Amino acid sequence: MSPEQFKPDQFKKDLKRVLSLIRTGQRYLDDGKVVELSALEHRIADLCDQARSMGAEQRREVAPLLAALGDELGQLEANMQKEYSDIQRQLRGISNTAQATNAYAQAARTK
Repeated sequence: MSPEQFKPDQFKKDLKRVLSLIRTGQRYLDDGKVVELSALEHRIADLCDQARSMGAEQRREVAPLLAALGDELGQLEANMQKEYSDIQRQLRGISNTAQATNAYAQAARTK
């Protein structure tokens, strides 16, 4: 896309939709639901392609929205990492409980 073909209003609408998707993903994560990232990934890649094709003035015009995108993605990433750590901790606890249960069951059978 050449700078002449760039449509700032459409880009802003698309970027705002992506920000909305990120916030929805965050709510899902907060509710313990699965967050599907593939559609978000494709939309962000498209926005990045568009941003790379912009002229300097156009980039300045959308810079605040791009900064917001970076902030929102950073927050989502941090929260997903925390959720992942929490799940790992829970799985270790389940594994330890299962090991203890198996050990007790074996001990009971050998008596």
